[in-house]
Amino acid sequence: MAPSSSTSAEASLKSLIARPPSSITVGDVRLLANSLVHTATRPQRSLATVALSKLAGTADLAIITPSVKAYLDETFLDDADEPTHYLPLAALLTGLFSVASPAASSLLTSKITRNGAEEEDVLGVLLESAELASPLQSAFAELLSQVASTKQGRDVVKRAEDWLRGALHYGDSGLGALCAAALSKIGPGEPEPGADVDTSAVKAGEMGLAKKMMDHITAATGPPSALLPTLEGLSILTTKPHVKHLVASSTLFLKALFKLSPVPDARPSSLPVTPRGSIEIDEKIFEPVEASLCYGICTILVNITTRKPILSAEDEQIAKLRAMAISGKKGAKVEEDPFDSDEAVEERVAHVVQAGIMPALRGLVRAESTLVKEALGRLCLNLVYDKVHRPVFVRDGGFRVLSQVVRDLMTPKSPTGAKKTAEQKEEGTLDYLPACQALAKLVITTPPHLLFPPPHLTTSLNALSPLYHLLVHPSSTLLQTFEALMALTNLASVDPSIANRIVDATATPPVHDAMWRGAGRDDTVKVISRVEELLLDSNPLVRRAATELVCNLVNCSAGHVYFAGESDVEISARVKSRLNVLLVLTSVDDTPTRLAAGGALAILSETPSAAAALFSIKDEPARTVWTRVLGLFEPDVPGLDEDGEEIPVISSAPPTPELVHRGVIILLNLLEYAEKGNVRDRQIARAREAGVETKLLEAIRREKAREILEPAVEALKLFKRYPAP
Repeated sequence: MAPSSSTSAEASLKSLIARPPSSITVGDVRLLANSLVHTATRPQRSLATVALSKLAGTADLAIITPSVKAYLDETFLDDADEPTHYLPLAALLTGLFSVASPAASSLLTSKITRNGAEEEDVLGVLLESAELASPLQSAFAELLSQVASTKQGRDVVKRAEDWLRGALHYGDSGLGALCAAALSKIGPGEPEPGADVDTSAVKAGEMGLAKKMMDHITAATGPPSALLPTLEGLSILTTKPHVKHLVASSTLFLKALFKLSPVPDARPSSLPVTPRGSIEIDEKIFEPVEASLCYGICTILVNITTRKPILSAEDEQIAKLRAMAISGKKGAKVEEDPFDSDEAVEERVAHVVQAGIMPALRGLVRAESTLVKEALGRLCLNLVYDKVHRPVFVRDGGFRVLSQVVRDLMTPKSPTGAKKTAEQKEEGTLDYLPACQALAKLVITTPPHLLFPPPHLTTSLNALSPLYHLLVHPSSTLLQTFEALMALTNLASVDPSIANRIVDATATPPVHDAMWRGAGRDDTVKVISRVEELLLDSNPLVRRAATELVCNLVNCSAGHVYFAGESDVEISARVKSRLNVLLVLTSVDDTPTRLAAGGALAILSETPSAAAALFSIKDEPARTVWTRVLGLFEPDVPGLDEDGEEIPVISSAPPTPELVHRGVIILLNLLEYAEKGNVRDRQIARAREAGVETKLLEAIRREKAREILEPAVEALKLFKRYPAP
């Protein structure tokens, strides 16, 4: 198209965008169709797409339908000798299917009139014209690929399935890729109940379609119009385990796929390596990022790197019933695909990392799309799932990408207009949990000074809010909760100021029943309250992680006050409850949990308010605070055997020195508080009755560590100062 005509068309399209739908004429529809063909300029196609979206997005879509039908009648008024005559129509229907598929489907199947007689529908005429070699074939294949994106459209496209299979290996790679994309969306269909399915033939067909599309992307010589449909087709096929293996095994394809991502932003540097005047900046950095392209790339990468979810007992039963219904055989088993195993996924992730995915991640994050950011969060989680890849991920800038994804998902930009686009979601429905879980995994295994830029004490604070939400979110899995606790434990150990923030922090998880909420309801959750709940969780690993976090939090001022209280005169019931929970945890059948609970009590019992609270806990005479602390001097509880029976404790087994150390410190702290208070005689007598002196003497004879001997001797000296009557 000549520059002058292109400029005139762009001006007309801008005017069309500003006009009301009621003023649209058949000439305007003709302008849209001619501007959507791939020979038009990029600005012209962009304006035409915007105009079509605006018109199709109005509530009065029926207003412009007569003008579109008039354009159809005009197109089929006379017999067309050249198939290219129908190129604008195919382009218009393709664009209309992406914004208003029901209306476009109705137009595609509507009857046409030629030479005064009603003939077959639009699809039939286009199918007949596409039999001849011409540019219409690629445009028609692109249309069919777009139509096949909807359930209603897939039934329509099946009429052209024979044409698609015939054109699959005909012409250039672009046409073959478009046909493969359309066929992949149609799929083999659901088999009839009881019918024998040749799974090997189905897999071979899917592999052939995938190879055709992979070859097109690898060649990088086909028309750009075939790129997005090809990515869509591969996104569908890469849900199949055998196709995942095929795609991930081709390093050549992976590298070609990575090259499709936008150019990464130039990294700022305070000290440039080369003189500023000689720095060359890639002009592609300033090009607009196509979100749909980025989403297709991300979806393929997510599919090939995602592990098979662990099914619950109910889901496994449903899978068995479905297998029985398909095979028609009672007791049919669900066959495990070897390409779905954890080992196969780890191998695919290794191939993706070795092919050089990190520059692609830095480019994909430039896309201003919520869907792309969510996909990137899941992709980052897949890449760091195995700890062996985490150092490479951090070294090559993956953590920077992940941080940007988390920030953008947790603080979504508000829409600028009165209407929201189709991609924008309601508040609280953004899926940021995978990105937050990836962040938690990195915090767990990477030292803060390597993970966060300097000053790491300040920059590490940015990780707190995502971890809070991962911990309190109602949709968080047990694994995500566990990893959030572990990550917060590591951050709390960096500096007491961070631990203080965790104790005082609150988070507001999304509420899915917002329409039923009362006006005065507050859904804010205190993070430390959630941690307290998890201290009594039924899962031993979650319970252990929560206890270890508490052990780190009591080292800061806010945590100490929260668990120990502020006064030994007025002791709140909540403080007594918290300390009682820690006492209970010192006797569970998990040594790390006992160590963490004992360590927390050793720190807290130095405070008079905590010691007073421990003495005020109501218990049975046989289970005083003294006898419960002496549980730390007992050998580890072995737990249960294979038959579920409790393994008897071997009396000759020595107790764990670390537990004994904590027990001695707690006993000394309690004795010193009892000596200074008005409960001295009663508590020292109860301590003797519980056998504290005997346990301390045994510890002195058995242990050689100075940190155990010194406090044990001090405690025995106190008993000597107040002999038994």
